[in-house]
Amino acid sequence: MSVPYATFAEFTMVYCFNGVSEAAINSYWLFHGSGKVNEALGHLYTTPFSSNNWTAKDLTIHYAALGILVRTLKVDDSVELKKELDGRVMDITSGGHFMTSDLGVILEPDKDFSKSAWSSTKDYEPTFNMLGSEEQFID
Repeated sequence: MSVPYATFAEFTMVYCFNGVSEAAINSYWLFHGSGKVNEALGHLYTTPFSSNNWTAKDLTIHYAALGILVRTLKVDDSVELKKELDGRVMDITSGGHFMTSDLGVILEPDKDFSKSAWSSTKDYEPTFNMLGSEEQFID
């Protein structure tokens, strides 16, 4: 992934962490958050998400913050945020909520989003198999 879904300015509109530099947030944590969004929703939507995807941007900010909070010595700091993020992702993956753009346009997944990712070689039957050459045949 070349560009995270959120910027440092957007991150600091929501969170402020003492001891975590702008460089660390820009170079690692926002990429970490974007990767978590791709992992959570990539089976329903094509990744990478566009720059106007508000849901991806918001989830990136919260996943980046969760990554920072998980590394503190206080376990309870991250529990509530993780529960909220898990609930949001579950709502999106179950069809209860959809992703939205910056303009409020609803971004729906594939109509049959309960299926796994599509592959052009999913049902591929090879011409030859592991049988001996004498036992091979072509229809």
